[in-house]
Amino acid sequence: MADPREAAYDRLHADAELRFPLEDYPTFHEWLDIPNVGRGLSLVDIACGQGFFLSEAARLSPELELHGVDFSQIGLDKAGARVRATWHKAPAESLPLADSSVDYCVNLGSLEHFANPLAALVEMRRVMRPTAKAMVIVPNAYYLGTVWRVMAYGEADDQGQEGVTEFRTINDWTAMIKAAGFDITGLRGYNGEHHIAWYFKRPDGIVTDRERTWRAFLNTFVKPVIPLNLSQCFVYILRRQQESPRA
Repeated sequence: MADPREAAYDRLHADAELRFPLEDYPTFHEWLDIPNVGRGLSLVDIACGQGFFLSEAARLSPELELHGVDFSQIGLDKAGARVRATWHKAPAESLPLADSSVDYCVNLGSLEHFANPLAALVEMRRVMRPTAKAMVIVPNAYYLGTVWRVMAYGEADDQGQEGVTEFRTINDWTAMIKAAGFDITGLRGYNGEHHIAWYFKRPDGIVTDRERTWRAFLNTFVKPVIPLNLSQCFVYILRRQQESPRA
């Protein structure tokens, strides 16, 4: 039986880019600490969408062997027009890659949409070499921008997420990641690297002077002091535990 989420994401990819701010992708590459050349190394982007991170990885580490996995054919078609890589149409819970075959894995803002996120993490661990490194970015269930939206507009906040989304707190994400067989070697908050990504209403789609003023204030005085537990997203840097996770 076809996964109804696949058709939903085909529609979403047909209509929108579904990405982080483009200027943040070089920072993601830096956080993963991929060598500048990347000769003899491989990277897989799980739920790669339209290939924005892989395109940046190819630019910054031009000899990396790149793989992109997604269950949306429309997303993969757009990715293939953007960057050269090996593309795999598959769900994240069943990766078409050999055991211990890749050096870097990324999952950027997609784990919360998966039907079985724990199974997807276990699969990620399976394809990673013992020395491999992974980066996973996930949203916070209760971040400071939620308070902002209630204060500014009296509305709840879905963080602009598409499809079915399971938000979790930092403790819940951490417990799941450890249960999948990972050691957490790095953890930081993400609130937009170059500009804060909090919600603003835009009449007629126009960025108003009021929004520009508020964003300047938030970027200068608020974003630098947002505590980890109230960050919009969490960025996990992961290594394999050497023992297999318990079933």
